[in-house]
Amino acid sequence: MPGYNRLTSRSGKLPACEPCRAMKMKCDHGRPSCSRCRERGRAASCTYRPRPFKRPLRVSGDLGIPSVQYPNPGYLGSSSHTKLFDQLSFQKYTEDDAGGRQCEIYPTAQNEYMVSDSCIEKGTELILELHRESALQPFAHLFQKWILTGANLALAGPLTGPSASTVEYTLLKCDGTHASARKISRDLFYRSSQPIPSGQETSFTEYCANFCGENAGWETFGIFFTAICRASVDLACAEPLYDSEKQRRKLQKLALSYSDRCLDFCLPLDCMKDLQLFLQYENFISHSQVDGDQSYLSWRKLGDVAASLYALGYHQQQTEAFRTAPHFLRELRQTAFCRTYSADKNVSIFLGRPPRILRKFCHFDLPGTLIQPAQRASRRPAVWDPTEGLSFVTDSKWAALCGILKEDILDLFAEESCEERARRGKLIGTDARAQWDSLPESYRLQCNLKACDRRPVDRDFMVNMKLNYLHVHFLLWRALLRPMSMDPAPELFKISKDMLSLVVEAIMLKDKTINSGTSLVWKVVYYGLSAAGLISLTLANQSHANETPKSDISKIFQDLSILVGEVESGTLVYVDSPNYALLSQATQTIKSLLDRMIFPSHISHSMAATSENPSVGLAGSENITALNDGSWGLWDDSNFQDFEINFWHNLADHPFLND
Repeated sequence: MPGYNRLTSRSGKLPACEPCRAMKMKCDHGRPSCSRCRERGRAASCTYRPRPFKRPLRVSGDLGIPSVQYPNPGYLGSSSHTKLFDQLSFQKYTEDDAGGRQCEIYPTAQNEYMVSDSCIEKGTELILELHRESALQPFAHLFQKWILTGANLALAGPLTGPSASTVEYTLLKCDGTHASARKISRDLFYRSSQPIPSGQETSFTEYCANFCGENAGWETFGIFFTAICRASVDLACAEPLYDSEKQRRKLQKLALSYSDRCLDFCLPLDCMKDLQLFLQYENFISHSQVDGDQSYLSWRKLGDVAASLYALGYHQQQTEAFRTAPHFLRELRQTAFCRTYSADKNVSIFLGRPPRILRKFCHFDLPGTLIQPAQRASRRPAVWDPTEGLSFVTDSKWAALCGILKEDILDLFAEESCEERARRGKLIGTDARAQWDSLPESYRLQCNLKACDRRPVDRDFMVNMKLNYLHVHFLLWRALLRPMSMDPAPELFKISKDMLSLVVEAIMLKDKTINSGTSLVWKVVYYGLSAAGLISLTLANQSHANETPKSDISKIFQDLSILVGEVESGTLVYVDSPNYALLSQATQTIKSLLDRMIFPSHISHSMAATSENPSVGLAGSENITALNDGSWGLWDDSNFQDFEINFWHNLADHPFLND
């Protein structure tokens, strides 16, 4: 008996793909794409309905679906208001696990009409604006140029290609009239208000069919515009869209505003889903790059991503709903949590604010492969698949492992007992080295970046992983050496020197690397300024005390000079760049320090003034005393504030720089 094809009607008729069906054209039913779509260059949007020739299933109220008072409560944990009622005998559903449950919202008549006319009209205005600007083709060319470099969105990368094809396909249906734009807007809102169905056997193509082709939603548009924003950040020139920094900044803000509008259309629908989470994360990253790492908007966007992770229940990955998702979707969810968890730690440290995602409330796994299954994220050395190459997934796994270590280091800043702090710090240091040693050798940067014979994107991955590892030890020694004073700290100084050297090498070889999700400016601001700040403070303290630094002073001077030169020349950031103020203040202070150390004429003048006026010498000795007793400091004892702009303002007032 011949096998039964579930996509064939009883009459033996095969379904047409969505593009052919929409245009009422003959389809040859080819898989994965028909010949007509391939010839038109729209293979990515060639999708088939999962249930052709059948009317949509109507879900009755007797199927055991839990009713809710408001549209989407999302994940409800063991302490929620529903837990006691779940124990009553008249409940209409069974719990999947003891940890919590997650309510799914099925399409109902009430949900279909929840979008107001004003929202649809705002969407119509965006569609008409895109049609008037005729930016679709230039955007598509920019996207293709960017993708060909090997770059992509760190989390939503697998979705950018289908999203780009879908946006092009959808906007071609707009003829410039209000009616056509309004129909597109209404359809986008409808699809965004519906959940994305998936089962354990759902393929990636079937999953994408729910928001691509005829099923496009605002999230699809948002991912595409976020990719355009990121491409304009990575590519210095892309004619005809821009050939100057001013035009480039204008395009970045325009593309990000489109991404914001698409996301703002989705959030009020209260239909939490993976696609919205992916858009939220990538939108946050773009805001940090366009608005700056100190921007409140960027900080709030990160909080929104954390809130969505919790609401979706992805901090508790042992639930039945999580385990029964298809493998590719579980990996995307795990990657989303790993990247957000790491970003939460790094941004909190950079800004000196408390983190919002704490591991003690989470149970999350590292993404796995077919050879190496997913494993619980912890301080124990991770097991890596030696056949797996460097990718956004491996980078995310390493970032999460470093984030765990950093969270435990932050706890040390609140530990009052020096003995307990030293004991716990020693264990953290041992675990950090064990994690690094467990990495495959092909992931570890163990030579100069210039000598690393790898793909440009792989080089950037390796730089990210090495800097993250060095930063763990940097934070650990800062926690163990509180309070900061003039006392030499050779271990911390060496780590800072290695970190700065790698950042400077990345700056010098920026044309030989491709952004792998962490921009060069972030590397400089987060890692480079931390290292340069500690080095500058150490040099100022030792020079003020008339001590000669015993480290490789010429290499340090060279690295600091290159950092200053790159910022001042405008090759790293431009005057209107969001991080320019921070970098400018830092480099001015570093430049003042270098001038004082290279041309120490002020020392002889100071000594002469001391012999003529004893009160000057008394003041100088008081300054040294203030340095030694810790009364002049850049951090209080319990704070983990990093080297942002206030540090450099305060360092500029150092006695050595103001003699």
